[in-house]
Amino acid sequence: MYIFVVIFLISSSHFAQEDDRYELSSISFIGNESFDDAELKAIIQSEENPFWLWRLINSPSFLNLGSPPNYFDSTAISVDIISLKSFYSVNGFFKAEISYSFIIDTVSKVVDLTYIINENAPHTYGEVKLLGLEKLNEEIKSEISEYLKYTNWERYVQEDVQKKNDAIVTYLKNHGFMLARFDSTVVKIDTLNAKTDITTYFDTGLWYTYDDIKIEKDGESSSQISYELISYLSNINIGDAYSQEEISKSRVRLARTGLFSSINLTADTIDSFSSKASLLIKGTVESLNELSPEVFADNEFNYFNVGVGASYTRKNFLGDARKLILRARFRINDITNINLDPGLFEKTLQTEVDLSAILEQPFLFSRNIAGRLEGYLKSYNISSVDYENFGANFTAAFDMPRYTFINLFNPYLRFDRLSYSIPALEFEGDTVTVSPSTFTSSLGSELGSTNTDDLFYPTEGRIISLISEFSSANVKWDVKNLQTGQSTLAVDSLGFYLKLQITLGLYFAVSRDKLTVLGIKAKSGYIQMLSGDAALVSPNQTFFAGGSNSVRGWRGRELIPSDQLLNLFPPSLNEQLKIRGGNILLEGSFEYRRKFKEDYGFVFFTDYGNTWNELNDIRIDQIAVAVGTGLRYYSPIAPFRLDFGFKFYDPSDMKFIFDKEFFNTMVIHFGIGEAF
Repeated sequence: MYIFVVIFLISSSHFAQEDDRYELSSISFIGNESFDDAELKAIIQSEENPFWLWRLINSPSFLNLGSPPNYFDSTAISVDIISLKSFYSVNGFFKAEISYSFIIDTVSKVVDLTYIINENAPHTYGEVKLLGLEKLNEEIKSEISEYLKYTNWERYVQEDVQKKNDAIVTYLKNHGFMLARFDSTVVKIDTLNAKTDITTYFDTGLWYTYDDIKIEKDGESSSQISYELISYLSNINIGDAYSQEEISKSRVRLARTGLFSSINLTADTIDSFSSKASLLIKGTVESLNELSPEVFADNEFNYFNVGVGASYTRKNFLGDARKLILRARFRINDITNINLDPGLFEKTLQTEVDLSAILEQPFLFSRNIAGRLEGYLKSYNISSVDYENFGANFTAAFDMPRYTFINLFNPYLRFDRLSYSIPALEFEGDTVTVSPSTFTSSLGSELGSTNTDDLFYPTEGRIISLISEFSSANVKWDVKNLQTGQSTLAVDSLGFYLKLQITLGLYFAVSRDKLTVLGIKAKSGYIQMLSGDAALVSPNQTFFAGGSNSVRGWRGRELIPSDQLLNLFPPSLNEQLKIRGGNILLEGSFEYRRKFKEDYGFVFFTDYGNTWNELNDIRIDQIAVAVGTGLRYYSPIAPFRLDFGFKFYDPSDMKFIFDKEFFNTMVIHFGIGEAF
């Protein structure tokens, strides 16, 4: 009995302490004119309560998917003030004054905490000196002088000073100074004039050139890869000045060939007295022949597709590190929307056979340009229309500097032939079939700018893509009268057009742990005819909306123009068969992403968009809007997602979700990778 009483008292005391805790309802700041609340909340120890929904689902009933409440701790206030003062100091506010107040609600058991900040006048840059660089030549000094440009009205920011110091060291390491390092920075604070005088000390070390380059290779096929080829790919020669950036580029260039299962480049000094450096290139070469079965999934056509295939890869094909890939694939498209009803199964089953041959050249014209030539033959069906598609693509990939705004440049040349047959229809009193074919020649390029912080789950940065191309389309439409058997060439025309497509993705972390992210996407496309009718554009070159990477309240290719082109078949038939899309595309998304348990997450999203044939057709009430939610699994390979999209506004009948049966507006999508 005594033991029971003690345990009971301890347990009661524990729960009483739990009940006495007050949740930290909010943290606010007054007087913070130079920094917003989100920046200041990220640096203090105290954390306000998470959103009510996250607390609600933080229970075993919801698999603890949310976040627990945060409690008020008065002892953390002094730590917060130290953190805030330190933050203001490193950002030029050396005289910042910080106090606090809090309000306790004993009924709701919550606390509202407020920090009162008096920033006072900031310190700006004064005299700036760089010591230890006196022996550099005038050319290097001139380049480094760009990092000395501090305007005397600009507020001192320690992070900016450190970035410039790091940039100087990086520049030196890329121009022969292998052992260059930043030593220290002394900041003299002039409180009378509100200035900061900066003196930074560097140690450049010696200027190094390569005196010895060694290549070591092992592995099953190492004897078939020459030392000369490895040396050529590395593009580093005896007598060259040491460059950290060039070593990194060489490593990527060698790895990109696929010849090596592992590759490493290591530079070192020969001795402590000379200015000579050595370079060791060490790689392992496995089998040059690979035969690989595969099971794959993708999101082509904005469907979720699965398939099987096999590929043969010959590395170092005909020498010079070329790679030949022969591939055969069978794929089921839009697998999530197959209807197993015997009467509908054949109509909803969409399959594709794809044969391709790919030749990759790791260096084309120069070591900084890679080439890729692909020939393909495809046979597939969408709805009840069978397509035959063959052609060839040649793409050149330029190695672009990572620090420039444009860091992706891929020009291409494409030849593509698409043919298909439209099911029998009534035309001017006769029953006919139409068999169009289009041969398209395109010269274009893709420009890109990317600075996101993570490939699978970006929390900050941007992605910009601009695809532009000039194309010709040679079109023939054969019309066969099924009653007489007579065939007529209804269309035999050549057209020219320009095609533009731009995509913008922005990412913002909205929580201090960077697990909650707001993603914004905007995408537009436009085809401008230079000669000929818009109907001459091949269907597989037009724009479609709807699907797992588009407006998720609709299936793939569902959002297409309702008007017809050339009056060759009724518009209702195109809507039914989804043969061609539009010449204009507008779409976008807002996505609220929340990650939990490291590998799992969920999202809320709003998508909008549609396609049109003419600029005059674009109207606000013709823009489809979808809302929805989804689940995410972040595997080591790629994110997998399950999305539930709902038609919030349907332009086909101009009705909102409230005017329809809720679940009749829902479409389920499964996808690989984030939606954008």
